[in-house]
Amino acid sequence: MKDLELLEKYEPVLRFAKSERFFPMDVEHYLEYCHLKPSGPQGTVNLLWQLNESLHARIGKLEGGQYFLRFVNNAWHDSDIWKWWAIICGSALALSWTIAGLFSFEVAASITLVSAFIIFMITSPIRLRIIPAVFVSILFIVLEILPIWFFRNSHEDYISIEIEYYILLPVYLVILFYLFIRTLKFIFERIIPEAPGILMDMISQATERIAQDSFKQYAKIVEKDNQPVYYGRIVREDDNYGNKWTILQYHFFYAFNDWRLAANGMNHHEGDWEMSAVYLKNEKPYAVLFSQHGAGNIEKWETVIKAKDKTGHSTTHPVVYVALGSHANYSKAEIIRSPGLYSAGKVQRFLYWVDGLLHYLFLLINPNQKARQIALKELSTRSTSILAEDSFIFMRDERDHYIVSLPMEIASGDGFRVGYQGDNLAESVVKSSSYLKRVMSNRKTVRPKIKEWRRVLLSPEPDWVQYQGLWGVKSSLKDESGPPGPKWDRVNKEGIINQRTRWGKPLKWLAELEDLKQK
Repeated sequence: MKDLELLEKYEPVLRFAKSERFFPMDVEHYLEYCHLKPSGPQGTVNLLWQLNESLHARIGKLEGGQYFLRFVNNAWHDSDIWKWWAIICGSALALSWTIAGLFSFEVAASITLVSAFIIFMITSPIRLRIIPAVFVSILFIVLEILPIWFFRNSHEDYISIEIEYYILLPVYLVILFYLFIRTLKFIFERIIPEAPGILMDMISQATERIAQDSFKQYAKIVEKDNQPVYYGRIVREDDNYGNKWTILQYHFFYAFNDWRLAANGMNHHEGDWEMSAVYLKNEKPYAVLFSQHGAGNIEKWETVIKAKDKTGHSTTHPVVYVALGSHANYSKAEIIRSPGLYSAGKVQRFLYWVDGLLHYLFLLINPNQKARQIALKELSTRSTSILAEDSFIFMRDERDHYIVSLPMEIASGDGFRVGYQGDNLAESVVKSSSYLKRVMSNRKTVRPKIKEWRRVLLSPEPDWVQYQGLWGVKSSLKDESGPPGPKWDRVNKEGIINQRTRWGKPLKWLAELEDLKQK
């Protein structure tokens, strides 16, 4: 059987969550929008020697990892916009003062401040959806403190001291307490849940605005090419026991990882490489391996969910559930909710733990009796581990909704489905809207019109496979940077770039995941 036919026989079915925005795509389309940038002095020198060559011509020739690809190249995200604002507004202020006097200068200054605010709103790394919430909170606070001036001044001419202090003051204190609790509730429900994401956005190069623009750019690509793509590769090896292995690798590329925006997850970054692999042992299916956040998981072939044909019989196509935003692959429909599910993101996990702790403390003083009872029950049943990193995972209200907004892996499978088309309704799914706010579960998406795969065989290897840099912007935090390609690991501490284990030594990857499964 030819390689492409063998890949097609076992190719996976991918099931996505309802509000997923990015699907496996053709790498070439991504590169059409990208700019190649250096991330070190050696990278800068090398790029200077190739200024007259196209990105496609350069990407396979570059050696080393001191480069990154930038998918969103929008002027609003460059510091140059502020330079031009300073030049234009400075010139306008000088001219208005010189030619028209003080009044004209005040008008120009007002326009300058308004324009600065508008530019900030557009370019700000702060999540835009929190700004209205902040304004409402400020309004609450103003309403709370505004009447204080009334009681600091005498009004004996029209209100007696008795009425003021024995009637109006108690009424005001009751209203003040009510507004104070409402303000706290609003802050804990609308602002604090966004705090980890805001902090990560402020130190990241992949903010909410970049995520939104990446989606718009990806939508343009889907209009031109509306068929999902996987990159197939076959590796044949013999083990020490004489078994012959055939490893079928399916590599998927996504334009953006918007896990934080989509599911309150850990990170954002441009570009996202994921894969699943079917391992054949002596020509018989043995297991399916799934990539998950740089690591992976394994499922034996006998227990893997397989697509069914129109008559209800199982096929050779494993069903893979893709997590919302992060694109991690899972063997069944499930919702995983824990800050500890992503071991690499230490900063992110700490922020989410603090967020959960603040929510829990507020529940203890919450005027809502049901919410307070949930917090007290948690304290009584988990008193010894209440400060643990994942201690708030099971806190749900009476409608089975999570109270604390910890990161979630929503591998629900209730959205777009790509791959073999058979008895699709026989595959289990989870309703993702039960775990997400309506504004998130009903967000706008653009899906490919074609639901079957376009197969691209990585033999011979295209030039872009040899590229050792990042497939997205490099950030000050490794977890917020774009990933390396399917073949390469990130640069290690010694400055060396090694092949990914799953690419160069797939049997070793199998052994590692089997050992991990047994622990």
